[in-house]
Amino acid sequence: MLVYRLVHAPYREDISGFGAFLFGGRWNSKGVYALYTSEHISLAALEIVVNYDRSLYKMLPEYYLLTLKVPESRMVQIQQNVLKEKWAEDFEYTRFMGDQFLQQQSHLALRVPSAVIPEESNLLLNPQHPDFRKIKITDSRPYGLDNRLFG
Repeated sequence: MLVYRLVHAPYREDISGFGAFLFGGRWNSKGVYALYTSEHISLAALEIVVNYDRSLYKMLPEYYLLTLKVPESRMVQIQQNVLKEKWAEDFEYTRFMGDQFLQQQSHLALRVPSAVIPEESNLLLNPQHPDFRKIKITDSRPYGLDNRLFG
């Protein structure tokens, strides 16, 4: 399966999950390695837009689009109907679920609904899983995000 990730240019070769380790995310706590990817390029772009902090940048940074190949046989999915109501507003809840997945190391990837478009999915990859080395960057290229997306 191909998945997509938009990153600042200096991090275009880094798929270690160190950024999520440092800062945490929707599905992982600080101190837990994770790599966030999306099933569609458009969803990866939208995730950047909704999480963009204008106070950090005077101008839009240069982004790279990474395409990664992930073995589908090592994937598990969280169905939206098993999540509690208003799950997207409860980071403690989603981090607990993601941390459990990442610490168990029974699967390489966890497919989760996007909080922005719940009908689409992001994939949380586990850099600590033994099969993580099988994940390959198949493409890396500059990717210009339209400034209109940022107001």
